[in-house]
Amino acid sequence: MIPITVHVRASRVEEFYVRFAEFIVEAPDVAAPLILPSGTVPTWIETDDAPALASRLMSELSPMGYFVLRHLIDGARKQTVHLSPDELASLTQHPHGKSGVAGILGGVGKSIRRAGLPMYRTPNGRDTWHYVWGWDGVRYSMTPEVAKLLKAARPR
Repeated sequence: MIPITVHVRASRVEEFYVRFAEFIVEAPDVAAPLILPSGTVPTWIETDDAPALASRLMSELSPMGYFVLRHLIDGARKQTVHLSPDELASLTQHPHGKSGVAGILGGVGKSIRRAGLPMYRTPNGRDTWHYVWGWDGVRYSMTPEVAKLLKAARPR
């Protein structure tokens, strides 16, 4: 973004702010994730570069990272999947349970950054998140839109 200075007559300042607010509201926020009926997804999944970005992410994953992520991908074939940490640990049979799965997903987060995927501001405005999968503090989730893209880009 670039700063723009505009001189406005004192009698029209209020009108200027109203019109400027209308202008800003109409502009899409590319720094924000998409809110779909299935859930929140990263904006990049609807770009022409999405397959290449997904492939880049998949090439950055460790085998264990892919193994854990695959359970979210497979579960989101038709609708958003929601899995508790215990459920995901059980599916992966991780020897360290949910803390081990959390550690692996932390590594997947590093893969996301290495792949250069965008991070988005969370609703609280203090944190950033990638929205490849969701975490609401209780469950992990993945939307079918993200799952389909990642499944197509899976390592061969």
